[in-house]
Amino acid sequence: MTQHEVDTWLAVNPGSRFTVRDFAVWATRRGHARTLDVPHWPKKDPVAMDEDSHWELLRQCLTDTDRPLEVRGAGSILLLFGQHLTRIAALTTRAVTTAGEETFLTLDRTPIPLPAPLGGLLADLANRLPPTNWAANTSRGWLFPGGRPGQHLSATVLGRRLAAHQIPNRPARATALVALAQDLPPAVLGPMLGLHPVTAARWRRRAATDWTAYLEARRRVDIGGSQG
Repeated sequence: MTQHEVDTWLAVNPGSRFTVRDFAVWATRRGHARTLDVPHWPKKDPVAMDEDSHWELLRQCLTDTDRPLEVRGAGSILLLFGQHLTRIAALTTRAVTTAGEETFLTLDRTPIPLPAPLGGLLADLANRLPPTNWAANTSRGWLFPGGRPGQHLSATVLGRRLAAHQIPNRPARATALVALAQDLPPAVLGPMLGLHPVTAARWRRRAATDWTAYLEARRRVDIGGSQG
């Protein structure tokens, strides 16, 4: 079998046919077939939120004091910086620092200056006291301490708490990263958010595509309005 025959077979009806990749790799390694390339099933881009809903959720996280403090803090980091919940849940209090009147959040290597509302919110999280039924200092060190002394909150539990307050994880992350990638080159975005260079470049391309589609949609609306 040739590579051309494999490509033709996949192109006719891709569907679940990409699952033969494991067999092709096995057959090649055992010497039963020549080198054949069957790609992984292409991943779809995560569906983003509309910008108005996204920024309204962020406003609620920053201002709605009826929401739990950890939901407001984690939601703000997710909506503004597009971090994975596993990384948010494992943030330590050392990630939040102050210099004069300015507060910074370090997600990877670059301290990020925060707007005053978010800086105050994360400072409150970092400085809050542990539950009274715990031994002293057992929750110190974690920005989001878990239910067991000395452990941070799990990403699963954090995701459930955010979902209970209508903060969707993947759409919120996608919208935040697209918004950041529109303004920042991959060389800046990667070290700031802890993204692999390839991942940062991919979000940059995604942002460029989304922005082009947005401008085209606006152009059609403007043309339609002028004709009316």
